[in-house]
Amino acid sequence: MSGELSDREMGNIARAFVRRSMRIGKGRGKHDAVRIVYNRTDQSCEKFTFKVEEECWRVGAHTLSLGYSSKRQKLKYMLSPEESLREMSPFAEAIARRADVLIFIGEDDEPNWARGLTAKIKLTAPIRERLHEITDRRRTRWAYFGWPVPRAARAYGCPVKRFRGIFFNSIRKTFTRELLKLCEFYRAALAGKNEVRIVADDGTDLVFRIKGRPVLVDDGIISRGDLARGDVGVNIPAGEIFIAPLETSADGKILFEQVAIPGFGKLEGLKLKFKRGKVVSYEAVRGRENFTKFLRANTGEKDRIGEFGIGTNQGAACTGGSIIVDEKIFGTAHIAIGNNRGAYHGKNRASSHLDLIKDMRRGQVFVDDELVMDRGKPLDDGLQLQL
Repeated sequence: MSGELSDREMGNIARAFVRRSMRIGKGRGKHDAVRIVYNRTDQSCEKFTFKVEEECWRVGAHTLSLGYSSKRQKLKYMLSPEESLREMSPFAEAIARRADVLIFIGEDDEPNWARGLTAKIKLTAPIRERLHEITDRRRTRWAYFGWPVPRAARAYGCPVKRFRGIFFNSIRKTFTRELLKLCEFYRAALAGKNEVRIVADDGTDLVFRIKGRPVLVDDGIISRGDLARGDVGVNIPAGEIFIAPLETSADGKILFEQVAIPGFGKLEGLKLKFKRGKVVSYEAVRGRENFTKFLRANTGEKDRIGEFGIGTNQGAACTGGSIIVDEKIFGTAHIAIGNNRGAYHGKNRASSHLDLIKDMRRGQVFVDDELVMDRGKPLDDGLQLQL
């Protein structure tokens, strides 16, 4: 099945998302308070959001729905005085301190909206860090439910029909046994291990340690076990395992063929060099200045390794910029730099978390010197036969 989601599919997915993925309902003697932000530039996104909200009502949850657009976000930064941007919004703080569930549905309709606003965005970085700390401390459940907004497709240079097809296929694949099996294989491959090494034909050779860190599974479901561990977030489309490396352990270099930085633009051929966990140098074939502007716009450990992940969604394919899909692509690995506290169980404090996806079809992943991924595929005979 491919193409647009039918009305019935939307309803079924909304029901599974609210009840199974997010476990929304009544807890600790009261019904959940759910804040939903959605991209209002696409009618199908709004339609799905309303179905999600209606499912929340059916289980007794209290909801607050807010429309969003990149154009309005950009205008806010342009019009607001610097003194105001430095202040904590009383509305944002109240939601952070009161909401039990935070949901975003959509995509940036103008992915490069932050160009020219680096200085102003940096003013809000300490506020964003404080909001993260509040929600992490409260173990607030959260979800980023990606949706194929047509304007985003055009900005990424991906035909709208293809963009929406990729998105919806990867959403459908989220709730499959195949995805769960792949997640379990890679989870078991990393659990209790010490060192990971990523190598590729392009000269990539990056080593880091993971000893003592929990392996996290993004299978689209917040289970009771997840809640007990404080693993309170999901992405839809789902399909990855991830872990927070020891923050001072990464050494070596890694090349990313294509990079999209939300709000700042694209890069080609980005090469990062790590020493003791920190990016000590970087170069790119094209778009280096976008990476520089991103770093200048953020604070804290914005350039320190924060995550390692492997994609397990066979319905996902490259969109050219939608990270929530691209990091889930089967046959890819990714690292992130920046914030990894809260659900990641790391120690980096930063105002940003930047995922960088690597195509592993010409690479390998070793765990404690054992090959677990070869040319993008899991090194397991049983899985190989099924995939």
